[in-house]
Amino acid sequence: MKSKSGPILILSFVLMVLMLIQAFSLCPSASAYPYGYMYRCPEPTIIIESSVSPEVLMPGDTGIVSIVIENSADQYVVSYQREDFSFTVPIYRVELTGSEGLEVSTNPYENVGTIGPGDQITTYFNIKSDENTTEGTHFLDVLLVSGYAEAPEETNRKIPVKVDSSDVLLIQAEVPTAASVSLDVANPRQNTLNAVTIVPEAKGVEFSPEEYYIGTMEPDEIFTIDFDLLALAPSDAIDLDFMAKFKNGDTWHESEVYTTTLRDGGQAPNGAGGPAGQGNSGVGTTTAATAILLPTVIGGAYFWRRRTKKP
Repeated sequence: MKSKSGPILILSFVLMVLMLIQAFSLCPSASAYPYGYMYRCPEPTIIIESSVSPEVLMPGDTGIVSIVIENSADQYVVSYQREDFSFTVPIYRVELTGSEGLEVSTNPYENVGTIGPGDQITTYFNIKSDENTTEGTHFLDVLLVSGYAEAPEETNRKIPVKVDSSDVLLIQAEVPTAASVSLDVANPRQNTLNAVTIVPEAKGVEFSPEEYYIGTMEPDEIFTIDFDLLALAPSDAIDLDFMAKFKNGDTWHESEVYTTTLRDGGQAPNGAGGPAGQGNSGVGTTTAATAILLPTVIGGAYFWRRRTKKP
């Protein structure tokens, strides 16, 4: 009889090899171990920083997110276990994803290039907030794909974007008179506003200047401004409306209308009307009284002088 031990041993050896291959195939790669239980190539540290312009958006604003990618290595080649490794880093993809209320309109960057030690590149993304975006801090997702072509790495970051609906505040500084009105203009926001202009409006009233240009307003900054008034017809009460136009970043906005009332402030161009003691009120009455009394005073003085000259 022939021995069957030979074929059985061969079959057992084949099964053992297959099991070993399967076992190795299930082993995680080196990149799956965060602390390097297996051999890992040295890699430079990539730093991701971001900024938003304007710093704080308003609902309906457009803005720009700048993402800076920096290679923090201090040398180009590093020797490790008798091998030389380059510390230049290829950047394959930079992608910014929007969130609820914030839309990203710029496509992802593909094959951006290679950055050497100490170098950095900046990518820019246009964003837009909806008109109904809620106030507070929203987060956009950044995806960076970089590293060696054989084993590219993905890096994820969160980019904070603030949204605040506060606009320019207008406050009455003093009680308006027939001649002028004074306002305090304040910027309650956390960021700078540009091209701030105050526009007045009232029926039957001329303002000087027609618009008051302030320009740049820093956070929490306040200005006091004055308008000269000229009422075209007398009136017991006149509503004076004021509105601020300004830019937050590249987007124009208009504030809510602020209204203050001018009481007994109607002063016509001929001087009639208006309360006594305000502006030019009472000038016409004083002029008329002077015209009546002056001849009487002159005539009385002349008569007295003639009498004193009599013997």
